[in-house]
Amino acid sequence: MATHREVLQWLENELFDGHLVLGQRLPTDKDMAAIFRVSRNSMREALKILEAQGIVRLFEGPHRAILPILVREPAASAGPALQLHMATSEHPLRDIVQTRVLLETAALHASEQRWIPRDELRGIMTEMDREDLGLKRFHDLYVSFHIALVKSCGNAVSTALFTALRDSIYEYTMALVGHVPLWSTTSSRIRAEHRAIVGALDAGDRTLAARLVREHIEYQYEEAGVDPDQARATAADPHALGDAAASPEPAAEDDEFSAAPRASA
Repeated sequence: MATHREVLQWLENELFDGHLVLGQRLPTDKDMAAIFRVSRNSMREALKILEAQGIVRLFEGPHRAILPILVREPAASAGPALQLHMATSEHPLRDIVQTRVLLETAALHASEQRWIPRDELRGIMTEMDREDLGLKRFHDLYVSFHIALVKSCGNAVSTALFTALRDSIYEYTMALVGHVPLWSTTSSRIRAEHRAIVGALDAGDRTLAARLVREHIEYQYEEAGVDPDQARATAADPHALGDAAASPEPAAEDDEFSAAPRASA
C-alpha cells in the first residue's frame, strides 16, 4: 500500500477511536516516518499528497521539521473538484438545484429535534437581518443557513456532501441576483422564508419544513426568469445565465450590492 494511503487509513482509525480530532496537530514528519517505518523523504511526499487532497495542512517547524495538522473541515476540499465537474456538465445549474432539493428535503424529512442546530440557525438569521449587510456576506450567510438545515438530520455524511457544494451554491445564487426585479424585495422574501422553515422545524412539522425548503430553492431561479434546464446555464458564469433571462438589473444600493461572483472558490 502506498505510504499516503497507509497514513490516511491510520488517520481514519484514530479519528474513529477518538484518539484524534479534526484540527489537531499530528506528529512531525520525522516521527511519522518512524511510526510507519519509511524514509523521511517518503513520509514528506505522502504528507504532500494528503495536503493536496485537503486532509492536512503542513507548516514548517524547528530544525526543518514539517508539522502536519488535520484540517477542521475536510469536506470543503471536495468543493474545487465539484466545481470542475460542474464546468464540464451540460446542465450545471439544473444539476446543482436538483442536488440541493434532494439533500435538503431528505435531511428535513429525517430531522430530529435533538439535532436541530437552533442557536446556529437563529444566529445566522439575526446576522442576515442587519441593514448594513453587503451582498457577498448575505450570500455567505445564506449558504451557511442551508448547511445548518442539513445538519438537522444528524447525518455527518449528508452534511459533508452538502458542505462540499458551498461554493457552487454561492456562485449560482450570486449570479441570479442580477436578474431579479428588485433585490431588496428578494432579500426580504428569503429572510421570511428562512424564518418559516425554522418555524416548521420548531413545531416538529418535518413535512412542512421540507416542502417550504423545496419551494424556497425552486422559486429563486423562477423569480429570476432563469431556466435551469438550459444547457450551459451555470453558476460560475453569470453571462450564461444572462442568456437565459432578460430581467432588468436591480438598482445597486451600495458598492457591495453587485452580482459579481467571487474571484476564487
